[in-house]
Amino acid sequence: MKFRTKITAAVVCLLALLLAGCTAAPANPNTTAETAEATPAPAVEEAEKTAAAPTLRELTNAADGRCYLQSRIDETAQIYLTALDLTDGQQRVLCAKPGCTHTGPDCPAWLRADNSVQARQLRILTDGAQLYWTWETTGEGAPGTQPYSAVFTSGTEGAPAPLVEWMNRAPDYCGVYQQDYACTDSHWFTDGENLWVFQRCEPKDETGQPCFPASLCRLVPNEDPNGPSYRAECVWRQDIGAYGQYLGLVEGKILFSRSLRADGTPARRDGDYENTCRELRLLSADGSCSPALQTDTYGVTRAAALLDGLWYTVPAGSDQLQVTDLATGQTRTVCNLPLAGDGEGIDLGPVYEGRLAVAIARENREDGYVVQLDDGTLTPRTATWAKNGVTPRLPRLYARAGDRCLLMVGTRDRMLTAMGPDGSTDTFDSPVFLWAVTDLDSWLDGDQDWQLCTILNPDGDL
Repeated sequence: MKFRTKITAAVVCLLALLLAGCTAAPANPNTTAETAEATPAPAVEEAEKTAAAPTLRELTNAADGRCYLQSRIDETAQIYLTALDLTDGQQRVLCAKPGCTHTGPDCPAWLRADNSVQARQLRILTDGAQLYWTWETTGEGAPGTQPYSAVFTSGTEGAPAPLVEWMNRAPDYCGVYQQDYACTDSHWFTDGENLWVFQRCEPKDETGQPCFPASLCRLVPNEDPNGPSYRAECVWRQDIGAYGQYLGLVEGKILFSRSLRADGTPARRDGDYENTCRELRLLSADGSCSPALQTDTYGVTRAAALLDGLWYTVPAGSDQLQVTDLATGQTRTVCNLPLAGDGEGIDLGPVYEGRLAVAIARENREDGYVVQLDDGTLTPRTATWAKNGVTPRLPRLYARAGDRCLLMVGTRDRMLTAMGPDGSTDTFDSPVFLWAVTDLDSWLDGDQDWQLCTILNPDGDL
């Protein structure tokens, strides 16, 4: 995303109050933000809502020293729920059934026969205390039908998977929270009691053009033991064409961007990027939205990331790494990066104990650096593998839980044989990735004495 990194003092004051320009959440899920803004709630009511808004924590696939993976465990295509221990690197089937051979639907950890051509996407997230199975519609639905989405919870040990009928549109597992078909991405949160989902979809409007509404829904535990697990309600609905993109959490509030044309109308996928402006806003769990923190046109920033509540950017045409404190509006230059041209890709993150990892993808290699954030000192990172045996690549962070992380650190050769349509066979090299676990601190120190993972299916990838 592209943003200017300077915030005016007036905007900062508005952010601190979260009053002016905020709108109440539309009661009707089909009501747009434009409609809601026509009748704003009184400022006092908005202040009370903001003060009482829950603090959100994001759910991920890793917590409490484990990373939860949907994985093949043998040469078959069947998918099981597994846990990879971030301490010893061992991958295990998450099944506590005595004597289970993990060979199909009789195994509690069995998920499905394969992961191809799914009309809905299954994700398994955790807060460290339990697992949250989310099932979301991704394809186009019939006119007038409600997209089917659901949530199931289970413990982290033994993992009793949802019943098969839950994945086949069973209504008893609740969570009809999705506002549109064609889900493109979603992010899940908890406030310690309720679940929340920020979701972006890509339905088509009346002219057949894709539009990009975003919504925030709350899922409240149902007190009726004979009813669904949760009751879902939409608390916020974005303007239907404004490209609502999730960026991260700032003090328990959702930082997101919305895109508009220069005339203020919703931006569509029409290629008119130079006339598209993007706003950075904060969304509270009660549905109140801050004024724009930043407003810029496409291409102003070549790299941006929200890390530990701070907004890091590299402006276009510049080699400066800048950081903005969104609470105060203060922006400073951290350091100058060794950039050669605007065509290079820049990846920022993670931040850990005052250090930031930066990767720069050049034409024939990938260079990495660790930035000491207090003084801007750069320390080079070492590439550990080579794409196609030629292009140097850095270790790639896949997941983290606390100070432990899962890295992709290299590849090993694997020969595959495929049969062509005429019955002939072809043997070719298809490398598989090598995975390792280590401390984040050690990784940023450049230490490569990590623990290689023991994968259940060594000839497959995680």
